[in-house]
Amino acid sequence: MTRVKHIFKSLTKAHKKAQVMEKDISEMKWVIFSDHHRGVRDGADDFLACEPTYLRAMQYYYQKGYSLLLLGDVEEFWENTFRRVLSSYKEVMDLEKKFFDDGRLFRIWGNHDDNWRFQGAVSKHLGWLFPNLKAYESLRIKIKKPGQDLGELFFVHGHQGTLASERWAVVSKFFVRYFWRTYQRIFKQPLSTPSKSIKLRSEHDHAMYDWASPQPGVILVCGHTHQPVFMSLTHADIISYEIEKLNFHQAKNPSEGYASKQAKLQSRLKEEENINNGTHHNTDPKRT
Repeated sequence: MTRVKHIFKSLTKAHKKAQVMEKDISEMKWVIFSDHHRGVRDGADDFLACEPTYLRAMQYYYQKGYSLLLLGDVEEFWENTFRRVLSSYKEVMDLEKKFFDDGRLFRIWGNHDDNWRFQGAVSKHLGWLFPNLKAYESLRIKIKKPGQDLGELFFVHGHQGTLASERWAVVSKFFVRYFWRTYQRIFKQPLSTPSKSIKLRSEHDHAMYDWASPQPGVILVCGHTHQPVFMSLTHADIISYEIEKLNFHQAKNPSEGYASKQAKLQSRLKEEENINNGTHHNTDPKRT
């Protein structure tokens, strides 16, 4: 089975077993954060530099009455233990508790904090601060207004069906905790996962998009790749627009720098067109 078919199959499964809620559109003031990767405040902690900005943002959204959805990979448990991570960000957790106490906190688990898929772990390690908190793999919110169903928001972390993050997760965790973390701190070398590799991001983004496109009335919201991609323009449209801008500047002020950028963008555009035409990988879930 191809990588894309695994993603399709896992997303369909997550959609079917998702927690379902109904909300009036007038109540939908939600802010969504994903992929914090909170560590232990050392050189391998991806969240450390973001903490001040995150705290200010959370204070703003809390005061404005927003609900907070944490969309997975909030904690970095592949590299660290429960105790060390959870004791490292008391101020952050205290602020998130304000949302929880008001009934405005929701949690999805991802591949780096998939320990929360077990309710026992949630109760043991988070229950003292967030009593009866539930963490879900996926969440479906059916949006309504009086007399009309408007559609559905489908929230999932986005790692479903991937090789390293789901199917070989046990091996991946062992490697990351005992080898990768030290290597990262010393050499600052990225790991080839969707969040680190442009090529893998592109393939993964297309798989997610291709799954969501035929779903009637469903908008898929996910994280995992660490980049925004679901916009009205396609990848190829964006690259074509960048090439047009370079052509304009090249005509006014010719330079080798513009020509080099154009060549790179043309190469990327060709790859995107191959993906869209099915020559890069197969995106039809009905085919083997």
